[in-house]
Amino acid sequence: MKKIIIGILIGFYSLCVSAHSSQIATMTLAQDQQNNWTLHVSSSFDGFRKQLIQNFPEIKIDELSADEFQKLVIGYTKDNILLNANTNFIGELREGSIKMEDQTDLKFKVTGLPNEINNLRVQLKGFSETSDQNTVFKIIDASESSKNFEIKKDNQFMVSIDKVNGRYQLKGDESNLIAPFIALTLLVLFSVFIISKIFKREEVILKAV
Repeated sequence: MKKIIIGILIGFYSLCVSAHSSQIATMTLAQDQQNNWTLHVSSSFDGFRKQLIQNFPEIKIDELSADEFQKLVIGYTKDNILLNANTNFIGELREGSIKMEDQTDLKFKVTGLPNEINNLRVQLKGFSETSDQNTVFKIIDASESSKNFEIKKDNQFMVSIDKVNGRYQLKGDESNLIAPFIALTLLVLFSVFIISKIFKREEVILKAV
C-alpha cells in the first residue's frame, strides 16, 4: 500500500510541475498485495468540465447538480479508458468513486486483468484531434514501479507498454537495443583482436631465418 501511495504522489508531483495547464492529468494502474488492480485518475475540475462539454453538447453541464456532475464524470471516464493486457485480457472499470474539489480524483476497481502484466495497451477516447490533453500514466505492480508514460495527441492518445527484464517500457523502445548493441560491439572487437593475433603469428612464422 505504501508503494502505491508513493507512486501516486509522484504522479501528483508531475501534475504540479505542469500546473499552469488545466489539460494535464495523471493516471496510475496499481496492484495491491492481493493482486487486485485499481485505477487512480486525477485531473483538474476544469479539465473534466471541458471534456464533458465537448462530449455531451446536448447537456447543460454548468446546470447539473453536484451529484449529476459526479455521475457523468464517472460514466465518461469508465467509457473512455481502454486497458488491454497480454493481448487477450480486457480491463473493466468498476465501482467508481470520486472526490470532487479543484483537483478531482477518481478511483476504480479494475477486473479482467491478469496478475502479471507482460504487455499493456492503454487508450484514451473522447479527445478531439486538436486537444492539448496530456495524461501522465504509470504502472505499480507487486514488484515494479514504472517510469511515467505520456498519453497525448502525438501518440493518438494511446501507448503500448512491454515488460522487459522486469521493467516496463514503451513497446519498441530503442533502449531495448542497447544490450544487444553492446554485446555485438564487444563481439566485433574480440573478433578483430583474435584475427589480428592470428595474422601477427603468421607473419612471425613466414619471416626468413
